[in-house]
Amino acid sequence: EAPKGWTVRPLKRYVSWVNECEPRINSAISVKPSVVNLCYDGDTEESLKKMYSKAINSLRSQLQLTPIQREILIGSILGDGYLFPTVSGKYAYLRISHGPKQKQYLFWKYSLFRDWVLPLPKYQFQNKNKPELGGYWWFKTIAHPVLLSIRKLFYPEGKKRIPHNIGEIMKSPRSLAVWYGDDGTLVSSAGLRIQSEGFTKPENELLLELLWKNFGVNCKLQRNGGNGYGWSIGIGKDGTEKFIKLIRPYLPKCLEYKFP
Repeated sequence: EAPKGWTVRPLKRYVSWVNECEPRINSAISVKPSVVNLCYDGDTEESLKKMYSKAINSLRSQLQLTPIQREILIGSILGDGYLFPTVSGKYAYLRISHGPKQKQYLFWKYSLFRDWVLPLPKYQFQNKNKPELGGYWWFKTIAHPVLLSIRKLFYPEGKKRIPHNIGEIMKSPRSLAVWYGDDGTLVSSAGLRIQSEGFTKPENELLLELLWKNFGVNCKLQRNGGNGYGWSIGIGKDGTEKFIKLIRPYLPKCLEYKFP
């Protein structure tokens, strides 16, 4: 039975959430008995929200991106990651999602951002009423001001864009590896492709310049599909060997299918 001031549904939602996050929540706010038990001791929904807010603010103040996390973040933003702003506009959080085939890859990313994530990764159907359509795995980080500062670089008007100074931002082969892990495809034994149709032609040309100047990989811009919609970056036989040598050490074994 829900305590006074609660409805059953919110109670179940909060208890489920705290069961996943309880050790770090309790550590952050030094509460005993546990938060789960407290919610049965007559606390209102509002008081629990304040308690969670205090805990998350405590965790947020302790977080700093490591160099490796920053490099993976940059590669993920170019690929399948997305930085969302909070309603308050004070913070942003990273959400990463991948299809079932890349479940291990998602959990690899999760392990590297573990200190930034509270609930475990979840599987979500694209349409819960049509499970046959499949779904995807996802997780999101705690919202943080440093993520907001990075969002401002890549989402100047709310849509993902390539900054004009991307060559200064992305210098690590680890970032390059994660970008390929997200959007790269093995075309043949002698060629690779990075899907970049979300970016304009001038933005793709910035990426070509980045690949050459920062990594010495010669690529070319290609039209996608028979109707010529969108762009992709092709890495031919001459650049493939060098490109693979650069990125392979930074990717997990579960992505070996993306290499010749």
